[in-house]
Amino acid sequence: STQSTWGLKTAMWRSLFRERIRCGVVHAGAAFVRTFGSRGHGDRNFNFPSSVCCSVDDDTHIVVADCGNNRIVVVARTDGSFVRTFGSEGAAHGQFNRPEGVCVNAAGLIIVADTFNHRVQMF
Repeated sequence: STQSTWGLKTAMWRSLFRERIRCGVVHAGAAFVRTFGSRGHGDRNFNFPSSVCCSVDDDTHIVVADCGNNRIVVVARTDGSFVRTFGSEGAAHGQFNRPEGVCVNAAGLIIVADTFNHRVQMF
């Protein structure tokens, strides 16, 4: 399935033997530009990315809610290179249980819908 958000597309391809998950960048109404990431738990991997948005302050980063890894991943908008990640599985402040939505407000705060913890967190 695919989900378009602010010119970005999260795509998921499934097969019988394994799942591959990656993010791709497209221009609104234009051709595919690039893809980044693959299935896994490392810095450059995703496990069911569920939401993406662009940073508002300088428009140089893409923020990804990495639902299956219970974390938020920040990558460079220009080439998808890893910038940083934060969060882990749990219920304490800064931890997540299936983060499924993310956005960045005008002040540059990252806002995360922490789905199974039934809360919204701001960073």
